[in-house]
Amino acid sequence: MTAASEYSFGPFRLDAPNARLTRGRQVVALKPKVFDVLAYLVRHAGRLVIQDELIQAVWPDTIVGDSSLKSCVRQIRKALGDRVRKPQFIETVHRRGYRFIAPVSTGAPTEPAPAPAPAPRQLAAPPAVLVGREVELRQLRQWLAAARGGHRQFVFVAGGPGSGKTALAESFVRSAAADTQVSVAAGQCFEHFGSGEAYLPVLEALSRLGRGPASERLIRVLSTHAPTWLAHLPGLRPKGSPESVPVAPPERMLREMAEAIEQLTADALFVLVLEDLHWADYSTLDLVSALARRREPAQLLVLATYRPVEAVLTGHPLRTVKQDLQSRGLCHELQLGLLSDLDVAEYLTARFPGGGLPDGLSRLLHHRTEGHPLFLVNVVDDWVAQGQLVPRTSGGWQLKSDLDALAGGVPASIRALIEKQLERLGREELRLLEGASVAGVEFAAAAAAAAVEEDLLHAEEYCEVLARRHNFLQPVGSAEWPDGTASGRYRFGHELYHRVVFEGVPEARRRLLHQRLAERLETAHAARPAESAAELALHFDKGRDPARAVRYFEMAADRAARQYAHREAIDYLRRGLAAVERLPEPQRAVPELRLQLSLGLQLQMIQGFASPDARRAYLRARDLSRPAGEESLQFPALWGLWLFHKGRSEIPKARAMAEELLALARRLRDPALELQAQQALAVTTLCAGEPAATRRHMDRGAALYDRERHQTHTLLFGQDPGVACQAFGAVALWLLGYPDQAVQVSREASRLSHELVQPSSQALALHFAAMVHQCRREGRAALACAELALTIAADQGFSFWRAGGTIMRGCAMAESGDSEEGIALMRQGLDAWHDTGSVTYRTYFLALLAEALAGEGRTREGLALVDEGLALVEQTSERLFEAELHRLRGELLTRADAADEAEVCFRRAIDVARKQEARSLELRAASSMVRAATKKKQQADARAQLSETIGWFTEGFETRDLREARALLDRVR
Repeated sequence: MTAASEYSFGPFRLDAPNARLTRGRQVVALKPKVFDVLAYLVRHAGRLVIQDELIQAVWPDTIVGDSSLKSCVRQIRKALGDRVRKPQFIETVHRRGYRFIAPVSTGAPTEPAPAPAPAPRQLAAPPAVLVGREVELRQLRQWLAAARGGHRQFVFVAGGPGSGKTALAESFVRSAAADTQVSVAAGQCFEHFGSGEAYLPVLEALSRLGRGPASERLIRVLSTHAPTWLAHLPGLRPKGSPESVPVAPPERMLREMAEAIEQLTADALFVLVLEDLHWADYSTLDLVSALARRREPAQLLVLATYRPVEAVLTGHPLRTVKQDLQSRGLCHELQLGLLSDLDVAEYLTARFPGGGLPDGLSRLLHHRTEGHPLFLVNVVDDWVAQGQLVPRTSGGWQLKSDLDALAGGVPASIRALIEKQLERLGREELRLLEGASVAGVEFAAAAAAAAVEEDLLHAEEYCEVLARRHNFLQPVGSAEWPDGTASGRYRFGHELYHRVVFEGVPEARRRLLHQRLAERLETAHAARPAESAAELALHFDKGRDPARAVRYFEMAADRAARQYAHREAIDYLRRGLAAVERLPEPQRAVPELRLQLSLGLQLQMIQGFASPDARRAYLRARDLSRPAGEESLQFPALWGLWLFHKGRSEIPKARAMAEELLALARRLRDPALELQAQQALAVTTLCAGEPAATRRHMDRGAALYDRERHQTHTLLFGQDPGVACQAFGAVALWLLGYPDQAVQVSREASRLSHELVQPSSQALALHFAAMVHQCRREGRAALACAELALTIAADQGFSFWRAGGTIMRGCAMAESGDSEEGIALMRQGLDAWHDTGSVTYRTYFLALLAEALAGEGRTREGLALVDEGLALVEQTSERLFEAELHRLRGELLTRADAADEAEVCFRRAIDVARKQEARSLELRAASSMVRAATKKKQQADARAQLSETIGWFTEGFETRDLREARALLDRVR
């Protein structure tokens, strides 16, 4: 159609230059963007106008979603009296766009006016009213001002369901966003529904921010500083970028986002809003904690809403995170109470301007709702919907009944009120709402349609009615499944609406709806099932299809483990095991075996290698593998049990199991399993005080290791075997008297672990690198490695490595001169080590602490620790540092003027070191004996012993031990 200034269709006349639509002499009010959409469709009447074309025409300089366009089309249909199912003017072409189908001419209308379809009676659209929260808003603005000054702020808004947390946050954000120098990103957490993906609310927040004016800047910052995050946001990725999402450990995600936040706050204030944090995934909590702990200035305010009772009852870690931040003065909290009677009166005045309401109405409303904000708003909405409160023609509002009658009609609770509102819905609307409740608090219309077997177009119409007329739903954009199914996306107006609807569905029907939805989602995601495995598992589980629930729980756990989200993986595995119990007996063994193996590994990663929970999982797996004939799966079960006994420092048991692992690997003729067995033997022999054997097993493991072929072993056994063999082998090399080779091999282990980007392998490599540097008496290097290991352990929740890193850090600090704090840290770390159930390496740690105490002149305490360590040597057969314990006992006895007894200790240390071929420990013991010798014969023997030991070394001449030994020998000649 050629361009014109005026168009006529039906009874309507559209005046484009004056942006005016009339029906006869009556002006039809339309908002500017709504008019622009109608004008564009009219100008292109008869032609399909696709959504992208229409959005580009009406919003050329703004990024908007499909929901904005849909909202405009709904308002046009209402104004024209048009119907979706039997359109006279605008036809919807599903998933593509719209077509204006009425005849259009230029000039005045020539056709008689058809009677418009009656529009449904609408609720009075309530204004955005926030009352009773002036103090909280004022406090939030003060914290905002502090954030603007570079003092990062973290605020938790606490309250029960419907207490007004969201209303307060939205009101605050509206005022903050009015400033063009403020960027606001908001995300929501949901209960049990959805994929449970790590960082989900943060990804949602960034996605929303990327659809607004700050899009270009956000994409630029993410591209430079947080490429992993950008890869998880397909809507923001530049065209032509790869679609595959790289796997990155949480500590890298944390580091990238911290750096991105620094850039986003460099020249503008950034506000991140996270709602319902009591349902947040663990990774999101880690990010909040990490951002709060950073010391650099940042124009950042994080506002999080949560329900304290919900967090306590579910045991959610949010409570611990918040308490930790509060104890450090890193966050604030606002507790929202109920509204007063004056607040209720103020609400009614703002909601119904013009007066006319009886004086006692606010008192009645406060009495019946007790000032509960959501209950209050819903009661008033219900009065308006029922025609109890109506506008007067002369202005203001009036009450149609007396107060006594009104009071009798108010349900006793918000739940009862919602149930009353649901009773007024049509059968099809209620049916669709039930399907939506099964799909989740936020859902795609296609999911609700699948649950109730409804046509998608009809389902979207019902959703629009429920959003527009009843306020049960809110449109939040669009969704598209991998099979191409596209539909609108909606959210329940409040979580309580969702809960009342969901709990009102009978159990048998609820199962059926879950099953239908699960089967439809399985088809839709068939090409990429792992991406939605958690959601599929949930629905199949609730649909009582245990076989498929188990399969998808296992898949979800594997996906979480590959993303190093260990705590999420544990949750999926435990749900999977619960589903296994519903399988017929003959079908249980193999699925349970796989789940128990995975659970044991994930528990050891988080709780420590001596975790009793992990042991129970591995014992069950071992018992299941034998009758099931799954000999190949016996190996990981035995591995987990070996690691438990080694963690408990039960060396004889650990050695027997390591040898059993080697025998099984050779029986299966599997080099990959033999590699793991060699690692087990290397670790066990090191703890047993046999460094030469450790070196042999390390070399055999290195010969079997292939980086590309074996990098998945981390997912099966906890660490990369190549990294582990080198990390433990480095300690053995130092013991054997090769300190330079030890450093080289240790560095290679750290380099490999970082190239593989595997946090558990990185923590292991850095911990033993710190140990190698400590043995070489290189305090600064040991401290650097220990702090890096601590950072990774804290980010990942590795309690074992966190405790060990704390001990190593304390040792390095004590050696560098900060003895008081170093000793306190070592004691703290030893307590944490004990809490994990671990005994392994305790003899070594006790020696470190005893030496630090000796340096402070605390001889008695040092002797007590050495004696404890030597008793533990006999009890456990962990002889790794036995020679050093004897030497330290001799040093402490020398200070206590017990020279003869000290000499016995030094000779014992030399004998033990020689038997172990531990030349470095022999060197230390010989040096101590020379320093303590008082008689001529003793001095001669000691000098000869030290000279012989020094003469053996072929490297490491710049290490402190060798330099001091040679200087000592020169002095006593």
